[in-house]
Amino acid sequence: MTNLRDKKNIIFDLGNVLIDINLDITFQRLKKLGFATNEDFLNTFHQTGFFKEYEEGIISTEEFVTLMLQKMPKHVLYKQVVDAWNALLLDYKAERIETILKLKKTHKLFLLSNTNELHIQKCADTVPLVGSLDKLFDKVYYSHIMNMSKPNENIFAALLSDAGIVASETLFLDDSPANVAAAQKLGIESWLVEYPDQWVPKMNALIEE
Repeated sequence: MTNLRDKKNIIFDLGNVLIDINLDITFQRLKKLGFATNEDFLNTFHQTGFFKEYEEGIISTEEFVTLMLQKMPKHVLYKQVVDAWNALLLDYKAERIETILKLKKTHKLFLLSNTNELHIQKCADTVPLVGSLDKLFDKVYYSHIMNMSKPNENIFAALLSDAGIVASETLFLDDSPANVAAAQKLGIESWLVEYPDQWVPKMNALIEE
C-alpha cells in the first residue's frame, strides 16, 4: 500500500489520467476524410512510422499534416486534418484537478506525456480551476519536446535528472502497462490507471490518512 508520506514527488500521465481521450473518434474522422487508418501506426499506447516521429518531435506539425494529406483525397484541407487529429481530446474532470491541487500542497508534481504539438496546443490551456497545465504542475515534460517517448527508460531517467528527484521518493501514474513497467524498472513506484477516474478516490483516501 502506498504511503504518501514516503513520497516527495508524483508524476502524472496526461491522456486518460488527467484528460479523457477517445482514439476511435479520430480514427473515424480520418476515415471520413479518406485516410486509410491503420492501428499498427497509431494506437492507444504506442505509435510507429511518422506518427511516432511526430510524437518525438522528429518532424514538425507542418510536416506531419502534409504527410497525412498525402494519404488523402486532394480536396481535403489542412484544417480538416488538424481538427480530426485533435478530435480524440475530450474533457478534464474537475475532481481530478481538485485532487491534484490537494497534492500540490505537500508534493512536487510533474506531468510526463507522450504527446505532440497539436494536442498540447489544443488542451494545455483548458484545465478547470487553474487554466493551464503549467500552473498545475511544477514542470511538464512532453515527448515531442524531449525527443524521446515512453516506455523507453531514458525518458524517465531524463525527468529524474532534470527535476533533481529520486526514484524511490517518486510515484508515477499512467494508463499503459508498458510505461508502468518501465518506470518500475528504475525503482519508481507506479500505479496502472485502467480508467481515468480510478486513481481519484484512491489518492484522496491516502491524502486523508
